[in-house]
Amino acid sequence: MMMSEPLDNYGERAGKCEYLTLAFSPTSAPLRSRWRNNGLSADFLGDYVTTFLPANGTLPAFKRRQNEVKHAVTYIANELLENAMKYHQPDVEIPIRIHLELASDHIKVSVSNGVSVVQAGRYRAFVEHLREGDVDDLLLRQQEESARSTESTMSSLGLLTMISDYEAQLDWRFDIHPTHLESMTVTTIAILPLKGVPGASA
Repeated sequence: MMMSEPLDNYGERAGKCEYLTLAFSPTSAPLRSRWRNNGLSADFLGDYVTTFLPANGTLPAFKRRQNEVKHAVTYIANELLENAMKYHQPDVEIPIRIHLELASDHIKVSVSNGVSVVQAGRYRAFVEHLREGDVDDLLLRQQEESARSTESTMSSLGLLTMISDYEAQLDWRFDIHPTHLESMTVTTIAILPLKGVPGASA
């Protein structure tokens, strides 16, 4: 699990990979009305990735691995969007963005959203807790806590699943917003290695 601030290789790398960015305004419509769109957007990104994976692999193992990559991207995108919407600062016009990069050996999915400075401090503490803990132990404790409580609290279950089930690397970036000085932009990045896919270098 990687955690740094700032992340040197964050951002679009035109000419070196395929990338796609989607964004929406959190104040143009109630966030609750967007929950269904989360799943649709995540499915779209999963399908989008498979169009760039080589189609010349006819062996069942290649096709199975392509489906695994599609499922992983869909899951990661959905979890990152859900967290961004759940903890976004209300009534502040900072777009929620999801950015996807497809390189030869990895896929990067990142989501950014606006938070208050106070909330950013809490989130930093949450990130440090993840960084210092054992992934398997944290995953077990989070599953137990989720089973006991139905409250919408800061949950690491989806993030830990990305690491344990999909071997994703996680990173975070915190930036002061240039026009909303009482707000920050938090970007959560998941890097998924490409293994066993035709044309991938790994």
